Amino acid sequence: MTAMLEAGWSPEQGRRIVSRPLPGRIRSSVDAIVAARLNAAYAYPPPAACPDTAPAARPCQTALADHRPVREALAYRALAECAGCGLPGCAPGENLCPTCLNWPLCRCCTGPTPRRAHPDSDGRCTTCATASTRRLEGTSA
Repeated sequence: MTAMLEAGWSPEQGRRIVSRPLPGRIRSSVDAIVAARLNAAYAYPPPAACPDTAPAARPCQTALADHRPVREALAYRALAECAGCGLPGCAPGENLCPTCLNWPLCRCCTGPTPRRAHPDSDGRCTTCATASTRRLEGTSA
């Protein structure tokens, strides 16, 4: 949190990140969820602050969000968390992660934690599908 404050985040913004409701099903510790939220937020620049006027006249971020168009609010989802498990990284167009959606494991991923493949795909995750279409450096056609 100290690094975020030094980067320009306000204490109120940090408080809102930390105090968001926890997911219904927790698979890790609350500390881990809060740490993941802070790390994900820190990866982005601080939200635009209100113009610095008199402290009493300065509107709060909630009031500013009330006047923001829905399209703009949905576009800035720096902390999109799965509604099922609370981990960051929802599937495109969904409010759940691929694991909670029970997507199949990628058939090409190696290692102890393979990614998930979209059910309508050829069984490969996006990363593997993209990597196989790229030409290896130094190979000829």
